[in-house]
Amino acid sequence: MSPPGDWLATTGWRAEEPRKGFARWTARWFGRTTAVPSSRFQDHSEPFPGHWRRFPDPWSPAEPTDPRVRDALAAALDQLPATWRTIIVAHDGLGLDATAISRRSGLSPRQQRAILNKARAVVRDHLARALIGPGDQ
Repeated sequence: MSPPGDWLATTGWRAEEPRKGFARWTARWFGRTTAVPSSRFQDHSEPFPGHWRRFPDPWSPAEPTDPRVRDALAAALDQLPATWRTIIVAHDGLGLDATAISRRSGLSPRQQRAILNKARAVVRDHLARALIGPGDQ
């Protein structure tokens, strides 16, 4: 029977530990973000707590070739930490699946999903501010 330390080394657990720590550390660069501000939802004193106060207006379709859209997206991606940018571009831009991204990044699918959700929220917020303005974001 091999000692526990050898088993951990063969599983790759220790090899991933610094990368996982780095992912958690970079996540702290941004405070907790939600895709939609909580002020958009009813609170406990209202008839339907947690439901929309008013449904958001639909966004008009954005043409990817429009320079304004392209510039806003580039600026949004530039403000992300490198790990976040890599994950969102690999998943949403290149269409890679979680397994392929795991091999390249050393992150588990669960970590990728968390990073992807946070990155999408930041990008969505940036695009809303750049393309819609202060109205219905």
